[in-house]
Amino acid sequence: MKPSPGDLIASGKRGLCGFATTNLDFILRQNNCKNVILGGFLTNCCVESTMRSGYELGYRVYTLKDCCAATSIEGQNAAFEYTFGMFSIPKTSNEIVEALKAPIKA
Repeated sequence: MKPSPGDLIASGKRGLCGFATTNLDFILRQNNCKNVILGGFLTNCCVESTMRSGYELGYRVYTLKDCCAATSIEGQNAAFEYTFGMFSIPKTSNEIVEALKAPIKA
């Protein structure tokens, strides 16, 4: 995977969280973004850290249940069952795609 022309790129990630050592929050705020959609690897580590930080920074966080992976089924299921709903709105990628296609309500 590589960025497409015109994609904004957050740089500086040095740890578990996508916000902690990067310019991600700055980029999102400069572009008036209110929502964050997360997926990735490790569900119960990096994804969860970024989810919590996004929530604490005031974003509406959506975590893609079908676009995350952990090193074990138990870790994956524990994140889904105990963490996702506390700090995000768990959705599937299809649900997000369909929501993005829907007309904007005035």
